[in-house]
Amino acid sequence: MTCEFRWGEGKTFQIVQDFTRPDGSQVAAVTGVGGLLDLSARRLVPDPRERFRALATDPGPLNL
Repeated sequence: MTCEFRWGEGKTFQIVQDFTRPDGSQVAAVTGVGGLLDLSARRLVPDPRERFRALATDPGPLNL
């Protein structure tokens, strides 16, 4: 299984996952769309990449 964060310019981002068998053949590909919600404003934060970057101790896995 692979997992990749793809960042755009807006308030959302994609999480792309590929599932493969041990022989390397692909079983499934899943793409999800996410965003970070500011609970006090009840709105998506304008730049989730920067918010994740500020919180991450290792930004590599998040593709920051």
